[in-house]
Amino acid sequence: MNAVSRFDTPRSRRMRGLPNYAPLALYALGGVVAVLLIFQLFFRYQYMEANGVTWRIDRLTQQTCQVDIGHARCEPSGSSALPKPSLSTSTSISTSTSLSLRPASPKHKH
Repeated sequence: MNAVSRFDTPRSRRMRGLPNYAPLALYALGGVVAVLLIFQLFFRYQYMEANGVTWRIDRLTQQTCQVDIGHARCEPSGSSALPKPSLSTSTSISTSTSLSLRPASPKHKH
């Protein structure tokens, strides 16, 4: 086999033994890895400043860390120096009816 014929091999022969969905699965896996990497780099932490101190809050574990230049002092996940926001949602459908009652007019006897 010479060098030219090695590179001229059709794609179907190179992927022999792999299922037809293998390239699609590899692209999907690469996409998931890319999304996870982007989340980790840009969206995982929220930074807040309170009383002149910068705090880093992990959006996954809700762990808070005091951030200084070059290092972060983290607290155990059970306690926090910052109050944790509490969110609640309520889906309530309230209806009220109003009745106005008038005194009954006396019946006149004839």
